[in-house]
Formats: sequence, structure tokens, C-alpha cells
Amino acid sequence: MFKRVLLTALLATFLFSCQKKSESDISYEISPVVIDSIPQLKIKMTLAANPDGTTELSFPDDAWGQEGLYNSLGKMQLLNVEGAIEKDADSGRIVLMHPKDVKELEFEYFLKQDFEGDISTRRIYRPIINQDYFHVFSHNMFMVPENVEDHQDILLDWSSFPTEYTIHNSFGSKEKVQMLNDQNMDLFGSAIFVGGDFRVFTGEIQGNQISLATRGEWIPFIDEEVFKVLEETLTCQRNFWNDHSQEYFTVTMQPFPQENGSSFQGTGLTNSFATSVSNNDQTDIGQMVYLFNHELMHNWIGHAIQNDNEEEQYWFSEGFTEYYTYKNIAKNRINGLEANFFMDEFNRTIRDLYASSVGEAPNSEINYDNFWTNYEYSKLPYWRGAIFAFYLDQKIQQISEGNQSLDDVMHQVYTDATTKDQKLTHDYFVGVVDAFWDGDFETIFQKHIEEGQKVDLVALFDELGLEYSPESDIYELGFEFTEDRKGIASVTEGSKAWEAGVRAGDEVFSRSMWQGSIDHEVELGLRRNGEKLNISFYPITKAAVPQLEPTSENSEKLGF
Repeated sequence: MFKRVLLTALLATFLFSCQKKSESDISYEISPVVIDSIPQLKIKMTLAANPDGTTELSFPDDAWGQEGLYNSLGKMQLLNVEGAIEKDADSGRIVLMHPKDVKELEFEYFLKQDFEGDISTRRIYRPIINQDYFHVFSHNMFMVPENVEDHQDILLDWSSFPTEYTIHNSFGSKEKVQMLNDQNMDLFGSAIFVGGDFRVFTGEIQGNQISLATRGEWIPFIDEEVFKVLEETLTCQRNFWNDHSQEYFTVTMQPFPQENGSSFQGTGLTNSFATSVSNNDQTDIGQMVYLFNHELMHNWIGHAIQNDNEEEQYWFSEGFTEYYTYKNIAKNRINGLEANFFMDEFNRTIRDLYASSVGEAPNSEINYDNFWTNYEYSKLPYWRGAIFAFYLDQKIQQISEGNQSLDDVMHQVYTDATTKDQKLTHDYFVGVVDAFWDGDFETIFQKHIEEGQKVDLVALFDELGLEYSPESDIYELGFEFTEDRKGIASVTEGSKAWEAGVRAGDEVFSRSMWQGSIDHEVELGLRRNGEKLNISFYPITKAAVPQLEPTSENSEKLGF
């Protein structure tokens, strides 16, 4: 494809040069090139020069968990003046040194893919540039001047690419010249840019454009199926919040190979959501339904409604998002899912919380270090917040005799956030819910969120007249790895792992595990006294953990 691009580049450049370019503070002309058989992007940047003779450009060497991003940079040169260029990886800056009397600089740099082989979850946030397509995030594609005003007029010129080469990004689709007037620079720095053999599906929701850009041959689903899920999700969520203000929104979906298991991730960006999904028969459309509904709900919970202290309010931004993910899907029957889906997911959330070794840790322990280094702490606010949201939803409906619900609380919080710049604090949240509560809500909040005590679900289910079973299987791995995860440190006697034959001291040469899942077997390849053992078991144990029964009576009482 890059060869075809080059054949048409001169003609496209000539045609564009005949057009009058709009004035801009910063312009980027992006062209496809092949250097030493390596496809690259050539970016010519025009910008104002600093009068002191030193102009600094921001370009992080480390970002989004990636290190050494400067490895993706090729040749760099000043085109209109003599000067020098320095890389300062420590500060994340490219320094241009030039004569002091220069008012404008023309600076050219090349961007390339700095790894070989297939993409993976570890590589998806690096520049991906090959003969068929490119997939790059703004922060590791576009250098931006330091110390400029917060809003700039930015010109993106893609005219060197041929007509059939898709250009798609956070600011538009299939536009070869994009003028971003009065562009917020922070939002410009949080964007996705793709091009090449991407297929773009578009639609409208109350006059606002939505799109899905994807590529490759998908194994688990078809494009139209995914776009329908996106369309249903955004329609229902925008209707819930009564917010149809976003004129343009896109989702990009990039496949990557994975032999065993399924994996998917998403990143919320300016006017967009970038996803990467394992492309095998162990991935299914149901996972996309969850991914879209959870992550896109963050447009409101977590973005419009901001936490005052990030991890401290994760019980809200992640937990309430989780609850409204299940509720939104079931209420609106997205992809045909109904009340039983809600009950299945809520039951799983109950099991996860009860099985967690940190299930009753105080909220103060959900801090930056714990959240980002410990799996159970990272999931705790999801589980705890979702169950607390369910509790509030049902109690408010009961108190108001069905006239109000947690939805009314959420709408009030959203209104205050968007009209008063109110951030989500504990005191603020307690004050809002107090207006819907009968009694001392502050004590309830202190007990279940601040202190971390579990909600008495048995008492709640009885009070609401819901049918439930008093016990269930919950996740129990039954053993602990050594610190290097190459051996078994200890085994819980009587556990399924113990019954299957796992013993302390065994060496581990292979493993297949689904963290927290009771529906998938743990498969271990062990070595003991020189003998190889292949062991598998379901990581479950019986516990007094209540589970809602999937009955029509429960569906009706829960409002589905």
C-alpha cells in the first residue's frame, strides 16, 4: 500500500498546493515514505520560533507504560534555517537551536515502528507503522511546542495519501485536510490517529456522528455486529444522561493475535475510544458489549463527574460505572441481553467480593500503590461500589414507593458537576443522597464505604422479597506461587488444588489460569522429583454467599 501511496504523492501534493491553506498556529504535513525498505511517516511541522533562539518541543520518551519511545524517531532536520537539534529524553523534549531573528520554523522528522513481529497488549501503545496501516497516539506522533497558549489553531495535512487510503482519527474521518480551530492542546495530546486498510462504519444519533474504525479479518464477530452494539450503547447512555452534545465520536478497534484465552482493553480519549482485542475464537461479542458499556459510561462517570481524589473515590467512578454497565445493558436489552444478564453479573460481583482477601479492607487502603500493584485491590472498588450502588438503588426505590431511584441521585450529581464544577467528594455525595434517604445516611456510608464492611445482602434480599440461594461456589485458587512464580510456595489443605494433587515445593513449568473465574479450569504443568505432572481443577469452594435466583418474579421486582 505504501508503494501505491508514493506513486500518487506528487500529484496529490501539487493539487493541494493549488488550494489556499488556512492560517494556523501550528501545521503538520504528514506523508508516507519508505526508507531502507522500512515504512515510515514523514512529518513536516511549521511553527513559530522562540525569539531567544531555542524552541522546545514536547515529545515524551516514556508514556502510558511505554519506555524508550525515542527509538521510534528517525532523521530530524530544520528545513528553512541552519541550526542544531538535541534530544532530551529525561525531560521529554526535542530542542531546536536556531538564529534569534527567525520568526517561523519548518522542522521535519520521521516516525517508524521500533519493534518487529506481531503486536500485543504490551506493544499496542507504541507507534505501529507498516505497509498496510498505521496506528499511533497523539503523544507519540505529534511534537508540540512548549510554553504556548492552551488553545491553538492546528492544521493537519494528509493530502499526500491517496484517496483509497483511509485517514481516521479523534477529530474526523476520511478528511485529507483538517483545520482544528481553537484546539485545546491537552485534548489534542490525548487522541488516536489511524490510517490505511481500516474500514469505517458511520451512523447518527440525534444528528451527531458516531463511527467505528476497524481492520483485519475478525474471527469472533463481524463488523456490523460490533457497530450495532456501539450504536445501541451510545444511544441508551446519552438518553439516560439526557446529553446529546457530542457532535463526533469514534471507536477504533485493533485486532491482535493471541493463542490462548481472550484479552481486551480500551482507552478513553478525546472524542474517541481506542480498543485492542484478541482475535481468536475465545473472544466473543459479549465481551465487546461489556467493554463498550463500561468504558463509554466513563464519558460521564469519571470524566464529566470527576473524583476529587482519584483512588479515594474509585468506589464511585469504577463501582457505580460497573453497576450502571449491567443495568444499562439489561434495561435496554443491548445485544438481546435482559434481566438474567444483570443477575448473573451481579451474582458474580458478590462472589468476587466475598472471595477477596481484601474484601473488607477500609477505603483508605485503596491508594495509588495498592491499586496499581495488587490485583485484588485494583478490583475492590469495582465490586464494593457496584454492590453499594445496588443497595442504594433498591433502598431509594423502597423509601419513595417507586417514585425515585439511584438514577435521580446520578442526575443531580451530573447537573452539579456540569453547572457548578462540583467534584465528587464523600461529604458532597452524602449530602446529595441525604435528600433521598430516610434516616442517617452518613452512618451507612461510613460503615460500607469508609470502613469497608460488606452490605448484609441476606437481610436486604429478605426485606425486598427477592428469591435467593444462601450459598454458592466462590473462587479459591487454593495455593500460592513462590515470588518468582516458578514454584508452589504453599497449598490449602482440603482445597480443590490439594485434592487435585498440587503440593508445596512443586516446580511450575506451565500454567493457564483465569484470575477470579470459577467457570474455567486451572491447568498446571508441574515438576516433582524429576517427574512431570499435568494437573487441572476448578478453583472453587462452597461458602455462605447469597445469590439471586434468575426468576421472573425477581426480574419484575428489580424493574426489568
